[in-house]
This record gives sequence, C-alpha cells and structure tokens, in this order.
Amino acid sequence: MTESETIPPVSPEAALSGAHWTIYLPTLTVAATWAVVFLWAEWREPPLAAIRSIALAVEAVVVPVLFVHAFLRARVLRAEAADGEVHLRWGFPFRRELTLPAGQVALAQARQSWAQRFLGGGALALIERNGRRHLVADLARPEEIAALINETNRRKDAA
Repeated sequence: MTESETIPPVSPEAALSGAHWTIYLPTLTVAATWAVVFLWAEWREPPLAAIRSIALAVEAVVVPVLFVHAFLRARVLRAEAADGEVHLRWGFPFRRELTLPAGQVALAQARQSWAQRFLGGGALALIERNGRRHLVADLARPEEIAALINETNRRKDAA
C-alpha cells in the first residue's frame, strides 16, 4: 500500500481541526507540581505528614477531575470551514455550536500563546461583520481554517 492510498488528499476548499494535545497541559502541570510537593514533604526530616496527605488528595481527586474535563472538552472541540460556511463546536459542560456563512466573518485569525508557538496548536478568533466575537481555543490547526475563511472572503470581494 502506498502513502497516497493511506492518506486521503486534502481539499483546498475544506479545513477541519479538532483538539490539540496541549489541552492536557494544565492537568499535567498540576500533577507534576503536586508530585514534587509530595516528594518534598516525604524527604523532609521529619516527614511532613499533613502536606504529604494534601498532595496525595490533590493527586487522587483533583488531577483525575481535570483530566476528565480536558478529555470531554477535547471530544467536543471541532472547527470546520467548508463550502463557504464555518461550523464551530466547543465548550464543556455547556456546549456551544455556531454555523455561519464565511462571508459574515469580517476577520479570522489564528492566535497562539508563546507555549503554543513552541508546542503547536492555537486558538481561532473570529469577528463577525456585526461585531460579535468568537474565540475557540486549543485547536490543532487554526491557521488553516483562518486562511481558508479569509481566502474565501477575498475571492468573493474580488468577484
């Protein structure tokens, strides 16, 4: 089987993005921080039992809750630009969905924090012609969607 048979060609008229793996970074940061606190409390002489217990409680309760929340956010998160329309779905526990024509978008931008520039991913920022703003964070390829929306609008304006 050749590479062209396993990877379908990408249409220049459609862009799709789901969640980027960096959606789990806050959970990993909390887990690592409290693991260090636990080890610090354990290695003290005498061991700090109360701090060690708090660290274990955070690792046992808070970290799994954060992980499940990030996982469910990642399952919901989706952005697509195709056929002159933009379809967005984001948010957990309150899901939001938005479908609008690409011509109604005045500006589409991909925004990245310094960590996202280094690790990948980013956010899709949309400003509608009526002034409403939308920001969908933690996308894998927001620049492709923003570029397709802006290119679609540029072609319509040129015609």
